[in-house]
Amino acid sequence: MNKAIFKRICLLSVFCVAMISLALYLPMTCYGQETCPDSLIVEVSPYQVNIDSGGEAHYVRVLTDTWYSKTDAASVYINDNPIDSEYIELTRDSVGHLVVKIDLVALQEANLGVDTYHSLKIEVYFKDSEGECIEGTGEIYIIGKKGN
Repeated sequence: MNKAIFKRICLLSVFCVAMISLALYLPMTCYGQETCPDSLIVEVSPYQVNIDSGGEAHYVRVLTDTWYSKTDAASVYINDNPIDSEYIELTRDSVGHLVVKIDLVALQEANLGVDTYHSLKIEVYFKDSEGECIEGTGEIYIIGKKGN
């Protein structure tokens, strides 16, 4: 009797592992949608930035809903003014979505007003496309040191 129960448990475990493996293998594109949307969903992190905080590797991350592997290039605009590409780094998150990193130096050089919201626009260009892109916007709140 115990051998029969043990065999059933083993068979059920193997079946569960096989189903999980198949579920993870299924390709994911645009969160299960047939086609990608015409606009880009962006999330700015951190949402509030102190542009006077110095040091190395200080950046603003812009999380997107498009795939890093399909991305050829990206342009970043703050208040409709382009940010120089030397301050932009394209990378990916753990799932494979595009993450655009913007160095704080770019925001400092833009001479932005502190204690106000600013619009951040991202344009993403895709590989194997003829100049087609999608864009998304977000807001970022810029602060400075007290008394500035």
